Amino acid sequence: MSLELNTPLSEEELVALDEFLLAEHSNEMMPVDEVHGYLTALVVSHDMASQSEWLSAIWGEPEFANNNEQANMTNCLLRMRNEIAAILASNRHYEPLVIEEVDDDGEVVEAYEGWCLGFIHAIADHQTLWDKLEKNEQELLAPIAKIALLLNEEEADMEDEEYQGCVELLPGAVAGLYAYWKGLLN
Repeated sequence: MSLELNTPLSEEELVALDEFLLAEHSNEMMPVDEVHGYLTALVVSHDMASQSEWLSAIWGEPEFANNNEQANMTNCLLRMRNEIAAILASNRHYEPLVIEEVDDDGEVVEAYEGWCLGFIHAIADHQTLWDKLEKNEQELLAPIAKIALLLNEEEADMEDEEYQGCVELLPGAVAGLYAYWKGLLN
């Protein structure tokens, strides 16, 4: 693996990737926070999905301006995946990629729903593997699922304290799931 593929994305590269993913030429693409959640679930479960499989899940069949854009955007996704894998493999503290949004009161808030939804999408895409998750380990998915449901259910609501409590559990849930799946491989 080249050194470049082990280099974390810069803020500018994250913005460029998100702009590409949100471009109007395709409605099949996930936004960058969902992509991060999706890739995290693949890394956590040590899923051996092929690169073409997970790229297709993330962006469908995108229309690239040219080969350079295709290579650059693919490189960004590979580097994101590699960074997640490096953090988890080294037992460093993991943080989900979040989007800042402006709420109804005009305050900037961190939104974790997209990341959680991406994680849940990866589980759904690889359900056979995730069905093997032991029952006592399934509780690690609870904060992820609760937050993801906020996007899918019109009447879903969560008090700020409960939301913050779930957010605080996300890094530990990711670390616990990673350790569980890693233990199955050893």
